[in-house]
Amino acid sequence: MYVIRSRSLDCPKVFQPSAIVAGTRYVDEMYAKTEIRVMEGFLLSIYNISWTTLAGVGIGAYLIAVILYRLTLHPLAKHPGPLLGRITDWYSVYQAWSGDRHLDFIELHEKYGPFVRFGPNRISVNTNEGLKEIYGMKCNTRKASYYKTFAHVFKGDSSNTIIDPEKHGRKKRVVTQALSENSIRAMEEHILNNVRTFCRLMCDGNHAGSDGTKKAVHEEWSTPKDMTRWAGCLTFDIMGDICFSHSFEMLEKEENRYILDMLPRGVQGLNIVAHMQGLLALHLDKVLFRRLDKDMQRYQAFSKRQSDTRVSKGDNVPIKDVFSFLIDAKDPETGSGFEMPELVGEASLLITGGSDTTATAITSTIFYLLHNPSTLEGLTHQVLSLFPTLESIRGGVLLSQARYLKACVDEAMRMSPGVPGLLPREVQPGGLSISGTHFPPGTDMGVPHYAIHHNEAYYPDSFAYKPERWIADDKAGWSVECVALAQSAFCPFSIGPRGCVGKALAMKEIMIVVARLIWLFEMRISEGTRMGEGSEPLGRGRTRSGEFQMRDMFVGKAEGPLVEFRARRTDARVVG
Repeated sequence: MYVIRSRSLDCPKVFQPSAIVAGTRYVDEMYAKTEIRVMEGFLLSIYNISWTTLAGVGIGAYLIAVILYRLTLHPLAKHPGPLLGRITDWYSVYQAWSGDRHLDFIELHEKYGPFVRFGPNRISVNTNEGLKEIYGMKCNTRKASYYKTFAHVFKGDSSNTIIDPEKHGRKKRVVTQALSENSIRAMEEHILNNVRTFCRLMCDGNHAGSDGTKKAVHEEWSTPKDMTRWAGCLTFDIMGDICFSHSFEMLEKEENRYILDMLPRGVQGLNIVAHMQGLLALHLDKVLFRRLDKDMQRYQAFSKRQSDTRVSKGDNVPIKDVFSFLIDAKDPETGSGFEMPELVGEASLLITGGSDTTATAITSTIFYLLHNPSTLEGLTHQVLSLFPTLESIRGGVLLSQARYLKACVDEAMRMSPGVPGLLPREVQPGGLSISGTHFPPGTDMGVPHYAIHHNEAYYPDSFAYKPERWIADDKAGWSVECVALAQSAFCPFSIGPRGCVGKALAMKEIMIVVARLIWLFEMRISEGTRMGEGSEPLGRGRTRSGEFQMRDMFVGKAEGPLVEFRARRTDARVVG
């Protein structure tokens, strides 16, 4: 209420119409001015909001919509799994970086069952039927886009990473021929020469001659040997000889041993970015995983260097090595051969697949034998009984008869597979059904090796080392059905058309090395050491002292055990 004083009367005229109108007009004018100021301030505040903020709001809204879709309306929304995994592939990136991805898979399947959604579009399966349907000969899947990363880094595909089935068939035929039984037999002397050097170095260079007839007399144990590193040196030298016709000379020289650490880290870098390939496109791998990116590039450079060196030799090599087949290969339709990026891609595959994983199998077999004395005793009896001389331990009939030796190796690869994680496959048009559950086209699926190898449905007491489970013997409690069930879930080399083409070569190497070590030496864990063993301080999934511990870097990476060797007495080799 405004009080208007009349000039003629000294009394208030608050109720006069003119006074009310004047007061109202005054109020309206003040309100309008205030409103204009407020509006000006509001418009100015909107104008001053940064585009970054607006973009952030938009991105936030988009992310919320994506999260809600993936949790409720996505075709895989009904499948259980970790919340973060169902929302984003950053879950897989983290697990690949941590090195515990194989342990995570086994925990996920124990919690959620045979089907686990561990990525927005990724399903892990832990059954033998899943293994057959995802990787088998007539499965409705193909290599997932995950493998494009390898071609991006190496500027070319290898036979084991190429996605196109037809192109894969052409490449695989060449590599299969290069690693055929006849080819391996021709290369066997290269393998044996490296194994002889390895065995000599295990006993500090003081053991028997290669023919096993002259034996130095020693009572002393050797210095402790880190079997992971020495087996790695051996398998790298073998692959250098049979693939590139030149040894890396890692057994006797330090120069190239950096590869033992560089290669797994480089492969781990590939494994990380393959789960979220936008990291490569935005070059974020160089920021987030700088060291891994550096090792990834060094790995590529090493593979290229080996390819260049071998190509420069042409046909001037003592035997037809694996690379000879690659260089000579011609496409039957176009007549063109492998281009240099393709050769580098094959070199990377050969180096990784033929060395690191084979070394892991040798090391884990020695680890489990030394942690299971009764098994070692039984295997020693077979080796000394079956092979009359050291040089009789080579490819052939006698080695094929060493069933218990093969069972010991298979059991070690079951417990500690060279590739502990999952090899992804993409479901093709028409979808895929496993145990009555349908998965739509475009779904990435796979079976994690470590998880299925410890599935109690196929391997009772799965964390116990029992080579007997691979040999049918009703008296020992292992029926033909039990062995067949174990075989149905066994996949250390994968299975189907994309399985490892070097399986026969790898098995021959592993069995020859283990048999020769047993024939020549007594072995023991170096006193007071526990390298490679599990323990409580190591935490989740790593508490079992009798389990060989690995980091999942796509390939398995381990340390130890520290082993001492002593030449076996001559009379100890005479077994009834």
